[in-house]
Amino acid sequence: MLPVFIINLDRRPDRWAAMSAQMDRLGIEAVRIPAVDARLLAAQEEWERTTNGNPPFWRINLGSAANMLGHGRAMSELLGSDAPAALILEDDAALAPDTPSLLESVDWWPSGAHVVRLEASLPSGPRWRKAAPLWRSSGRTPSGRGLHRLERWCSGSAAYLIDRRGAQIALAAFADPDHTVDQTLFDFRRSRVARRLRTVQVLPAMARQREEDGSDQASWRQAAELRGRKRRVHRLRRNLRALPYKARVQALFALGMVRKVRISYSDDPPERPC
Repeated sequence: MLPVFIINLDRRPDRWAAMSAQMDRLGIEAVRIPAVDARLLAAQEEWERTTNGNPPFWRINLGSAANMLGHGRAMSELLGSDAPAALILEDDAALAPDTPSLLESVDWWPSGAHVVRLEASLPSGPRWRKAAPLWRSSGRTPSGRGLHRLERWCSGSAAYLIDRRGAQIALAAFADPDHTVDQTLFDFRRSRVARRLRTVQVLPAMARQREEDGSDQASWRQAAELRGRKRRVHRLRRNLRALPYKARVQALFALGMVRKVRISYSDDPPERPC
């Protein structure tokens, strides 16, 4: 069986209790990975700034930095074991009943992929309502869900399988990050790491985030948002860097190699293969 790691803050025992109950229902044994608290990172940065005059440690907001450290701990646990891959979960993930079938072996794992993303696209915000470009099916999960290579960033890192080589690639990027966890792993416009990981998406998705739990990172993201002219310049630079990616996607559409698909969650596998 593949190991399962759940990233959980010490000050959120309620979430750990909910995840433990879910794992019991699914018959999955999971290991808790203590998450890094962004409050502690903020206190450390403030101490360094006032005491030694040092600049901030992170180029991303502290909530995202703490999240990245938690995912890094889970990946390090995988590399410290002899398992070929692991399922990494955040503590607000809700899983479909057929999730245990993924953990029995890696015989179904699609060739060339280092990450298998289980999560649905986030439903909130207008951009998440858009369908994502996906490649044709490259296989199926043991329960019959489709496996399709991603060709567009899908926000969220609550549930994914990663193999040993993928963990090594991701950890190297986490050492000096300029993007969040989900951007580093899944944003093909900005992240070379995402392109190397060749992530495959499960369709229909078999994991979703429990929105009712809220986000521990929301306040940190809001505090780090750019304003005014800086925001416009940042957006312009980002759009210019994305031009080669956009041209690539348009070419793939023209050749019929990718199609737009809504990545939605389903408790049950499809009756017909995706």
